[in-house]
Amino acid sequence: MKNVPGIQDVAKKAGVSISTVSRVLNNSGNVGECLKKKVYEAVEATGYSANPIASNLKSTKRNQIAIVIPDLQGTYYTDIIKGSSEYFYEKGIMSVILESNGDLKKEASIMRDLEKQWIDGVILIPGRTGEDAQYRQYMERLSRMRKRDTAIPVVLVEAGDCGAGLDQVCVDHEAAFACLAEHLLELGRRRIAFLGDCGGAPMSRQELSGIRKVLDTAGCGLPDSLVNMGNSTVRDGFQAMETLLLEGAKPDGVICANDQVAAGALGACKEHGLSVPADIAVTGYGGMALSIVTDPAVTTMIAPRRRLGSRAAELLYERIEGMSGGPRREILTAHAAVRCSTMRSATRGLETMFDD
Repeated sequence: MKNVPGIQDVAKKAGVSISTVSRVLNNSGNVGECLKKKVYEAVEATGYSANPIASNLKSTKRNQIAIVIPDLQGTYYTDIIKGSSEYFYEKGIMSVILESNGDLKKEASIMRDLEKQWIDGVILIPGRTGEDAQYRQYMERLSRMRKRDTAIPVVLVEAGDCGAGLDQVCVDHEAAFACLAEHLLELGRRRIAFLGDCGGAPMSRQELSGIRKVLDTAGCGLPDSLVNMGNSTVRDGFQAMETLLLEGAKPDGVICANDQVAAGALGACKEHGLSVPADIAVTGYGGMALSIVTDPAVTTMIAPRRRLGSRAAELLYERIEGMSGGPRREILTAHAAVRCSTMRSATRGLETMFDD
């Protein structure tokens, strides 16, 4: 009976290790083009043919990861997804995008389904956080996701202080919003309002903390009457700003949870005959394209969104490839783009809208 060529025959013919042949054929690791060519030539010369059914039975790898985000319409997440999916595309790994709607029950259900599907790994942007026992148990369970005897690694993005047992990548939101508060104080603004995101969102507490620390130190504080939570869209920003104005709050500066909220706040100011920035200075966060095309352009903190995604992908890929060790936490820094919504003399340079 004629011997059927095996992977060891390919390795011998190509003059490489069996593991190198496996990585080339499974597109699962960094192998130089020269070695790849040798392996493919050896496969042709030996007549080797991998049995895909047997391979799937022996391996738990699916070359597929999931990216779970709170909102597919949230423009802040677009570049995070892009950074992650481009990284995995280069590795020959497909990315599946799933939406949790910021609902913890739906998010938990999605994660359970992904475990059943033997996904290779997950990048998760949590929609909400919690401090109760149930939420801690949920996070602990994420660190124990498995397929057969192989862990399914999870990397958190923009998750605040939750998930201490998992790798995380985030922006220093406390420092970013403290910077916005300091900027308004330097311009002489003393009655500063905050149009924040939902109180349960991972970063809300950090954002408020950064603003309060700066304003408390300056002696002007942030009274509850100048805080309006639950804003994430242009419409939310318009309504929240209008509410403050109708209630007679009369802020001379506003810090918004994101650039969409800031755009809505600008619209409400215009409706009420207020001049920006003469009467009221408005800031956003994120560095979205929207922030440069509003009138006036919005002063904002530009978050390294694509870098968030690509770095999360790097950490996840290392875990998929078998890296062990304790959880890692990386904190990235946002940078300021001062524009006409706080300083009329500011430039509207397009370079101030990009995060890398």
